Formats: sequence, structure tokens, C-alpha cells
Amino acid sequence: MRRRALLSTLGVTVLAGCTANDSVGNTGDRTASSTDSLEPATAPATATPDATDVGVSPAEAAGPPWDDDVKRVVSWADVTESTPIALRPPTQQASLPGATFEFTLANDTDVRFETNFYGWSVWKQVDEAWFHVAPTAWPVPLMTLESGESHTWTVTVDNSELHRDIMWVEGTEDLSLAGLGGGTYAFTIDGWFASQDYDQSLGFASQFVLDGDPVELVPTNEVTGTTREGDTVVVETSHGAGDDSRRAAFVVERLGDESVESQESDVRRLITEQALRDRELRNTLPFFEEGVETVRLEEQNSSWPIFGLDEPRVIEYEGVQYRLSAEELSASAAQTDQ
Repeated sequence: MRRRALLSTLGVTVLAGCTANDSVGNTGDRTASSTDSLEPATAPATATPDATDVGVSPAEAAGPPWDDDVKRVVSWADVTESTPIALRPPTQQASLPGATFEFTLANDTDVRFETNFYGWSVWKQVDEAWFHVAPTAWPVPLMTLESGESHTWTVTVDNSELHRDIMWVEGTEDLSLAGLGGGTYAFTIDGWFASQDYDQSLGFASQFVLDGDPVELVPTNEVTGTTREGDTVVVETSHGAGDDSRRAAFVVERLGDESVESQESDVRRLITEQALRDRELRNTLPFFEEGVETVRLEEQNSSWPIFGLDEPRVIEYEGVQYRLSAEELSASAAQTDQ
């Protein structure tokens, strides 16, 4: 079960045993071997294989980074026919606009393997760096893969409706991902042998390649209009946020084309596949045309803090850095806007 705090554009939630906000995403079905408890299964395990005999250290492994709990990694570069537990096939390739991949974790050891089939991750490699794309949250039941068993995830890439919000994807078997452009990706999962602790985890990574064009960062179909005054663009949307909402502004300011120091936070570099999964960034960044220095997304918001921003943050997208902040609009300002 991965303990890493994986990042969405501004944060990520790990959900214990259930799906948060079921209306937002797809709920994956639990497999027959799953449990609702985080306690280890009580069935005795046979002798654990020597962890040093499976995979390589994370520093030596191909693919994305791992947290400190993962001590060994079996990546696509290390898989052979005799590898006792691995994601198979180790690498595969398909073409956009629609593509389907299957990833099978096969346990051919004599030991039960403990994991979380919801805990998969998809990463993209850009300029030798790896960026976490999905999911942004997942339940954390303990699941098991007995000796001789396997589990398969089927991933379908569908970019046919990118004008809509990209839905939160969750599941243990059939996964539909939107907003993936051409490039090299990795599908990862981790877990541990039954007689070991989670802090002696084993990670797995399979490579897949999408042939096709890059995806474009486009606004959602919630945008109803824009106005420009000087170097500032104001974006209006039809977004509804409930009875307890207040009118607020998500403010994005261009900091420059070259690296700058930030007093507010560390600069986080984003790729398009990540920005597409954040509706505020989707509805601001595309409006930075020539001469625009600030874009304000003004709409109803019910989150606390506003837009999930408790303090300004800095991101880098396509070589340009932006400061993100949020402010609540006064009642008079909101009435004037209307």
C-alpha cells in the first residue's frame, strides 16, 4: 500500500476503506480477495523470499520515484521469464485517439502478497523527469494476491470529450483515463510479502507508450465569457457551488519566462496531463495570450480555504512561472459583477 503523498495539481487525498464523493467518480468493485480492514490477513504465510533476490533498489530501477517504504523495485527493465512476481507485460505500445492496455500482476512465489488494487498510479515521463498523472485519491483496503494468483487492470485511454471536466478515476479492474497525450508512461503498484511489514515494500512498474499528438490545455465548457482590461483577463463560468458558497476569485499571475525565486512556496513544475485535471488551472492558464499578466477566475466557491489555497503557491507550466492565490469578493463587488 503506497504511503507516498502523491500529488494532484494542488493536493491529494487518500481515502480509507470507502469512496469520497461518490458522485464525482467511478467506484471500483472490490475483488473477491479484498477486505475492508487495514489489518493483515490472519492466514499464516510461508517463508518470505529474500527481498534482495527480487528486483533492484529504487535508485537503480527504471521508472518513477518511490517513497521510503519501497525497498526493492521490479520495473520493466528487470523483468524476465523467470521473475517470480512482476507486472506483465513489461512494456507495450498503442496509438491514439483510443488505446487499451492490460497490466497483470502475477504472483508466482510461494508467499501471499499484500497490496491494494486501488493503489495503482499512472506517471508520464517528460525530459527525463516523471510526473504523477492519476489517480488523485483512492480507498485503502488491504487486498491479497495468493501464491499462484494474478490480478489484471485494463486501462482505456479516451480523449473524445476533453471539453468536459476530467472525471476522478478510481477502480481495481477497468479504468478509463482521459487527457493523455502521446509519450512514455508507467503504470505502478506496490505491496509487501505477508510475513513482512509495509515498510519493506516491493514496487512494480510497467512501461506503456502512446503514439499520437500531445493533448492541448483547453478550458472546460463551464466558461461563459471573458473580459479584458489592460493586462488582466476575468473569466466567468456557470459553475454552481451550493447554498453555502460565496463569490471568490482564483488569481493567476505571470512571474516571467525565466526561473524566479518564490517566498511563498517551492515551485512545482506541471505538465499538460496534470493541468487538465485541475479545473481552475484549465479555466485560467489558456487565457494567457500576448500582453496578459493576470487571469482571474471569478465564480461561486464553497471550499475552505477558498479554492483550497491557504496561501499563495507558485507553479511552472511550459517554462513560465505563475503565482496562484485566492480572494473572497465583497458583496458589493459581486453585485457589481452581476
